[in-house]
Parts: sequence; C-alpha cells; structure tokens
Amino acid sequence: MQKRGLTLQGISGFNFLYILCSFAMIAVSVYLTSHYYDTLFPTAIGNANSLCNLSGFFNCDTATYSPFASFLKVPISYFGAMVGLFFLGSSIFPSEGFEKTASLVSKVNFLGCVVLFIYSIVGLGSLCPFCTAYYILSGLNCFLLWKYGIHSWKPEVKTTAIWAVVILAGAFLMNRHTNGKEVTLSQMNSSVVEQFKALANLGEADESPYKLVASTEKFADAPIRISVFSDFECPFCKMVAEQMPELIRRYKGKINVQYFFYPLDNKCNPNMKHGMHRNACDAAMVAACDEAKFAEVHDELFANQEKLADAVLSVAKKHNLNNCLENADVKNKVAVLINAASKYNMRSTPTIIVNGRKIEGSIPNAQFSAIFDWLLTQK
Repeated sequence: MQKRGLTLQGISGFNFLYILCSFAMIAVSVYLTSHYYDTLFPTAIGNANSLCNLSGFFNCDTATYSPFASFLKVPISYFGAMVGLFFLGSSIFPSEGFEKTASLVSKVNFLGCVVLFIYSIVGLGSLCPFCTAYYILSGLNCFLLWKYGIHSWKPEVKTTAIWAVVILAGAFLMNRHTNGKEVTLSQMNSSVVEQFKALANLGEADESPYKLVASTEKFADAPIRISVFSDFECPFCKMVAEQMPELIRRYKGKINVQYFFYPLDNKCNPNMKHGMHRNACDAAMVAACDEAKFAEVHDELFANQEKLADAVLSVAKKHNLNNCLENADVKNKVAVLINAASKYNMRSTPTIIVNGRKIEGSIPNAQFSAIFDWLLTQK
C-alpha cells in the first residue's frame, strides 16, 4: 500500500505547487528583508522606494517600522525565508520524518501569519502587500500538507535539531549585520543632527494653503513643520515628493507638510532670468487651482514628470481645472507663494524648511528621521 505523503510520491501536481509556493515564499521574504534594511538603514535617497508602497493603507513601511518587524535585531522576514527553504528542502530530500516536521512548521507558521495579519489591520491600520502574499502562500502550503501530506503535530527530533542549528547560525549572522548597520547609521545621524542644530533659524515660512498633510489645525502647532519649495519639472524635487509619504506615515499626528511653488521658469517667477523649466509654471497653475485637490494633483504631476507638458493638460482635464492656466486669481496665488521664498535666499529647488532651518536639496529619510526624533525631544 502506497504511503500517504505530499513529498514522498515524486513530482506530482500538488507537490509541484508546493515547491512553487516554497520558492515564492523565499523570494517574497528576501525582498522584504532587503526592504527592511533599505528603509531603516538607507545609503541614498530613494533606497526604500519600492513596489511594496502602493498607498497609505497598502504599504510595507508601516510594518517595517512596527515593533514586530524584527526579533532580537533579526528581521522577521528572515525567518519567513527559512520556513520557505525548509518546505523546499522537504521536497528535495523527501522523507517521512522531514514531512512530519514540515507539517507542524506549516501550522505554526500559518498561525503566526494570521496573528500578524490581524495586528496589521487592527493595530497598524495598514496592510503590507508582500507580507500578505507571504500569508497566502503559507496558507496554501499548510493546506497542501494537511490535505495531501502526512498530518502531524509531532516533528522528527533529528530534522528539527539540524534545522534549528541552521536557523540560529543564520540569525546570529543577521544580528551581527544589523549591529554593524546600527553603528554606522548612529554615527551618521549624530553628525546630521549636530549639523542641523548649527543651522541658522531663519523663521517659519508663512502658512501655505497647499498641504500634503495637516496634523493640526494651525501649521505652527505641530512639533515637526516642513515647508517644501519645489518645482514640478525638477527631478530632485520628484525624489523629495516620493520621500514624503514615508515620513508622513512614520510621524503621523506629529507632522505638518506644506508646499510652496517655486518654478524655475521666468514665465511666472520674476527671480528667474531664464526659463529653465518651460512647463513648471503651467504645472504650478494647475496644482494651485483647487486647494482641495492639491495633494492628488501634486502626486499625479510628479508621477508623470517625464511628460509634464502632456500631464498638465491631462490632469487639468481629469480634475476639471481647464480654466486655471489663464486665471488671474490663480496666478496671484502662485506669485504670493513664490514671493514667500525671498526670506530664505532661494538658490535652488528643492529647498526644505524644517522648523525654521533651511536644508537645500535633500537627505535620506533615515537622516530626516534623526532630525525629527531630536525635534520631538524639544519643547
């Protein structure tokens, strides 16, 4: 009589699906581990931008900054990769003991996935798309082992012991890797905070009606206050625009971010002798037309920066802003915000005013976070 077993009968259809799921679990976990280090220990602006950040609700960053993102300085996703590798090993080296152990691991792993899923929805108010993919893959492998494999709650001692040693050895190396990253980041962040503290306080920018986030009714009431002077045709400004959502998520309720138009285009900016960005003024006019739609228009214009002339027209049509380009009131709004830059001796975009101090260009989000964390300690 043929023994029951998902991995003991060779490459059957269900075993092949089990192998594919295992490979996918490893791939997703490797991606999440990479995202963890890119987000918490970036080496350049934009390191953490990824397929995983889809919206305020569907993103990986909230989970990455949560207390459950790591255990003893080892990313949780590392353990996910090891589970996927264990499942794969049970097919490559099939045995009754290996499959019994895989059966137990699949149940414990899936239970952990359910707990993390509930925590994400209830505790974090967001959902990591790649984490969710891992949860689904884990559930499918758990089902395959339960339905077609050896159903067991008792692992084989030898297999468990060997795999425990492998996991602990890998976890030790990951811990050492994280420690090294922390030391480097701490040294860099300390230097950044000292440089920020040494900057002259030029005073807060006037309040702009164009907000990316408003945690308080008055702009000045938030402990972290950011004023961004930007140009929709400036590539570096686009990078800053892509940085902001992560910072806004991390400092939710404590941060205000407002936007000032500063097109490098003499069509609307009298401070410019030449029209460096010939579509920047038109983009500013469309963005300034309706304050309620600003944040959405801001994101769409930057997302289509490579074809900004076309984007200005399509965005204006989409949001019913077709009459804005020649509107005198809108031109005046843009002019007022351009004039607000005069107190900061504006030399380039983006220029970011953080609690009255001027940062020209930008810095990685980890360094912004170091500055913001320091600001939160101040009265």
